[in-house]
Amino acid sequence: MSLKTIVVAGASRGIGLAVAEHLQSRCDRLLSISRTPSPIGEWIQADLSDPKGIETVADALGDRALDALLYMGGTWETHAFTHQYRFEECSDEDITRVIQVNLIAPIRLVKALLPALRRSLNPKIVFMGSLSGRDNFPGREVANSASKFGLRGVVHSLREELRPQQIGVTVINPGNVGTPEVLADLAANHLTGGQAIPLPDLLKILDCVLSLSRSTCIKEIDVPAMLGEGA
Repeated sequence: MSLKTIVVAGASRGIGLAVAEHLQSRCDRLLSISRTPSPIGEWIQADLSDPKGIETVADALGDRALDALLYMGGTWETHAFTHQYRFEECSDEDITRVIQVNLIAPIRLVKALLPALRRSLNPKIVFMGSLSGRDNFPGREVANSASKFGLRGVVHSLREELRPQQIGVTVINPGNVGTPEVLADLAANHLTGGQAIPLPDLLKILDCVLSLSRSTCIKEIDVPAMLGEGA
């Protein structure tokens, strides 16, 4: 795997932080994008739901080649994935925020960073999706599911749009991932660790995608936990 410059969006916590930590030693420059401070790499403070935040990232990257754009950020409705969630009680602000962060922001970010990706010898775009965006997954969170379904559509369309330029575009759709936050939630609900994908497993999948040659593209990877929903 030969990576000089990587952008990790959503790198202050959860999966994004783990990905940034994992890749920091494998590249010359890692830009960690988030609203709150990230301890890894070169932190760029930016709200990607705002077009000005997108501009901030593009300006920070400058005219360098970008080898990998990893959109690991995401959000969901208040009380999502709990018994307290009620669609009718979701505010318009909540719904708009989820769609902006999970769907509109990655589209805008890819568009802004395409010139830098074209300068790479083996450019990759990887989105962190969710099993919530797959057919027949029993998710009740309307805005989150809509955004994850939409993200899959983005990947399929970008695959065709960028095929002549051989820019790989992939979405990884995991179930629960064993970040400290998720493991704490599972413990609080008396669920076992088998209901979450170990972080090292997810990182190995990401390594595989990033190590592929420019002649190969994986569009989607579904990763349910062995004992979790969607298996």
